[in-house]
Amino acid sequence: MKRLKSDQPRCTGRGGRVEDRMTLKLASSGDSAALAIRDHLLLRVRERGTLEVQQDTVRLITLQTGEWTIEHWTPFNDLSPGEASSPGYRHAVRRQHTVPDLPYGLDVWHAGAKVLSILWADDGAFEVAAFVRGNWETDALAL
Repeated sequence: MKRLKSDQPRCTGRGGRVEDRMTLKLASSGDSAALAIRDHLLLRVRERGTLEVQQDTVRLITLQTGEWTIEHWTPFNDLSPGEASSPGYRHAVRRQHTVPDLPYGLDVWHAGAKVLSILWADDGAFEVAAFVRGNWETDALAL
């Protein structure tokens, strides 16, 4: 592999063509809309939601209003004093995970149907697990 003036790695493909090497991330065209709805509804569920569960590793807050049910979960874990003070323990646990953890989530139901399910992490990584496009999107942003 040769480095060109731009310092971008290049490789020679079939037929002697020079091709850029790049990492691609597949993204749905609806990702930005799903994230905008998540950001808007997070404010509502945090302001008006009810704490449903706070045990083990999950804190669940639910907002039910009209035809809407919005569930938001966050990690909640009381570490023992020995675990919390051990960087080696945290490092070992982190190395066991081959896929980045997405510890936060939001599920949205409208009129009994799940229309959005999204997971994310503090570092900005996210996954839109389910996103059913429809008129509900405008209504959600008006809540």
